[in-house]
Amino acid sequence: MMDTKTEVLPAAGCPGQTRLPTPAEKQCLDAMRAIKDRVREIKKHMGGRGTMDTTRGADGFSDWEEELAELKRSWDDWERRWREAVRERMVALGHEDP
Repeated sequence: MMDTKTEVLPAAGCPGQTRLPTPAEKQCLDAMRAIKDRVREIKKHMGGRGTMDTTRGADGFSDWEEELAELKRSWDDWERRWREAVRERMVALGHEDP
């Protein structure tokens, strides 16, 4: 059976150290960064000089608002996963109780 700490926390360059962020944390943070970039892009288009993307049709703002709502739900999910990954790391390091 493998040690829980080695399963959760990959080894870093020096013995006794762990690589931070952990792979699970990095996955969450990368996803959250991608969501944030997309939100910025949408808000830039919505607050632009009154020009809308013609592929969105006449009701383009409505489409963007729906996408923003979906991105918010996705952000909340990834943030929850990130907090869980951080907690797992803290438990594995012995800083929090299981």
